[in-house]
Amino acid sequence: MLNSIHHIHYVVGNRDEMVAYIRENFGMEPDDLSVIEGRGMKDALYRVGETLIEITEPLDPDSGIGQHLAEHGPGVYHVAFGVANIRQAAADLAAKGNQLRGEGGVTQSPRGYTTANIDPANSHGLWFQLAEG
Repeated sequence: MLNSIHHIHYVVGNRDEMVAYIRENFGMEPDDLSVIEGRGMKDALYRVGETLIEITEPLDPDSGIGQHLAEHGPGVYHVAFGVANIRQAAADLAAKGNQLRGEGGVTQSPRGYTTANIDPANSHGLWFQLAEG
């Protein structure tokens, strides 16, 4: 079912400082810088081979990602695994008793790919995200 690392999502206190750090230390510029108002976050996106690295600064401390940052500090928010057929993967996981977020267990990313998120209560506290596209 899992065929790649689609993206690694980090949460940080200051996106711009992290972009400067990555530029100074790794010589990389982000492929995209954006503010995603509907989700209350500032993002930087890097492509490293076939994998995307997403750096997010929450703009709302009461949002889910803002609460995550407050509770855990900066670091990995989740790792998304690439799948070939997200709807089938979501259906298979639901059939095995997993609770999935979103309508039918599938949601649309603001970046254009489709995701399925397993409720961490089912996965021993880890956030498993699957992504296609």
